[in-house]
Amino acid sequence: MSQSTITLIIIACTCILYLTEKFSVAVTTVLGMLALIFTGILDFNEAFACFTSTNVMLVLGMIIIVESLLDSGIAGKLGGLLFRLVGKSEKSFLIVVFVSAAFFSLFSTNAALVAMYMPLISAVSGASKGRIRKKHIYLPLAMGGLIGGTGSLAGSTAPLLANDVLELTGSKTMSFFTPLPISAIMVIVIALCYWFFLYDLQVKCFDFEETSAVEEMEDYPLNKKKAAISLTVFLTCIILFIVQPFDWELGLIAVAGAMVLMITGCVDGQHAMSNMQWSALVTLGAALAVAKGFVKSGVGEIVMDWLMVTLGSWVANPIILVTVFLLSGFLLSQFMSNGSLVSMLAAIGVPMAIEIGCDPMPVALSCVFGCSLAMATPVATTTITMVQVAGYRFKDYFRIGGLVGLIGLFTAWVSIILIYGLI
Repeated sequence: MSQSTITLIIIACTCILYLTEKFSVAVTTVLGMLALIFTGILDFNEAFACFTSTNVMLVLGMIIIVESLLDSGIAGKLGGLLFRLVGKSEKSFLIVVFVSAAFFSLFSTNAALVAMYMPLISAVSGASKGRIRKKHIYLPLAMGGLIGGTGSLAGSTAPLLANDVLELTGSKTMSFFTPLPISAIMVIVIALCYWFFLYDLQVKCFDFEETSAVEEMEDYPLNKKKAAISLTVFLTCIILFIVQPFDWELGLIAVAGAMVLMITGCVDGQHAMSNMQWSALVTLGAALAVAKGFVKSGVGEIVMDWLMVTLGSWVANPIILVTVFLLSGFLLSQFMSNGSLVSMLAAIGVPMAIEIGCDPMPVALSCVFGCSLAMATPVATTTITMVQVAGYRFKDYFRIGGLVGLIGLFTAWVSIILIYGLI
C-alpha cells in the first residue's frame, strides 16, 4: 500500500474521531501523528521536532506574557476603565467588546482572551441591573476573538499552520501581520452590521432567560512595579514581532519576553507551568506533524489531481481556488478541529496554486479565514463552546453565528480577491 493511501486512511480515521468526539482534540491529533510515525510516513525525530518549532514557542511565550498582565492587575484596570466608559448602552458596549476582543486577540490566544473578558462582562452585567445582558455579549465576544485572532501569527493557530505549509513548499511565508488587512476589514464590516441590524436581530432570536448567576471576578490588585514591567515587555515584544531584527524568530522573541518576566519576578515559573494550556500546545505540535506527514506522503498531489479533473478548466482560475477553499473550510470547520483542517486544506491548496502558476498566499489565506469562521455550532471551536454558559441553544449559534460567519466569509472572499489582484 502506498504512503499516500495510508495517509489518506489515517486522515479519514482522524476526521471521524474529530466528528464523533470520542477523544479530546489533543488526544485525537496525537493519535494521528503517532499513526503516521508507526506506518513510516514520518520519522520519530522529525515528528516530535514540531513540538519545539517557533510556532509552538510563540504560543507558549505569549501565554506567559498575558498571564503576567493579568497577575499584575494592569489588564483588569485597563479593561475596567474601558467597560465603564461604554457600559450605559448595550449596543455600544457589545460593539466595543467585539472590536476590542478582535484587537487584543492579535497578541493572545482567543481562548485566553475570552476567559479574561467573561468575568469582566459578567461583573458589568450584574452592576447594570439588567441593562447589559451577558447573553447578548458573550457570543459576539467569542466571534470577535476568533476573527481578530486570524490577523496575526500569535492570535490563532490557523495562520501558523498555513504558514508552515507555505514554508514546506518553498513558497513566500507570512510576516507577523500578513492576514491583518483582511481580518480588519471583516471586523469593521461585522461591527457595522451589528450597529445597523444584527443587534436587533440578536435580541429577537435570543428569547431565552438571562442566566442569573454573576461570576465573581478574581481580584488582581494592581502592583505598579510588576504592571510597568509586564506592559513594557508586552509592548516591546509587539514591536519586535513587527520589525524582527536580525531575522529573530517569533518564538525566540516571545520566549525571551517570558523569561524576562520570570527573572524579574512578574511571573512565578512554577505557577506559570502549572497553569499552562498544555492541551493547546500539544494539539498545535501534533497538528504541525500531521501537516508535515500530509505534505511528505504526496496526498496533496493526489487530491490536487482529483480536484483538477473534477473542476476541469475552472481550476486554473485563482478566484475559483479561493472560493473552493473558503467554502470548504467554512463548512467542514463547523464540526472539525479548525487547526487540523487548515493543515489539510493548505496542504492541498498551496501546491495546487503553485501548479497553476498563481500566488499561493491568497489560497493559503482562504484556508485560514474559511476555517476561522467556525461559529455556527456549539462544537465549532473551544472559544465558541466556552461562551455556552450564557445559555445559548444550537439554533442560537446556527442563526446568529451562522449569519455572522456568512457575512465574514463573503467579506474575506472580496477582500482576498481585491487585495491580491485576482480579478
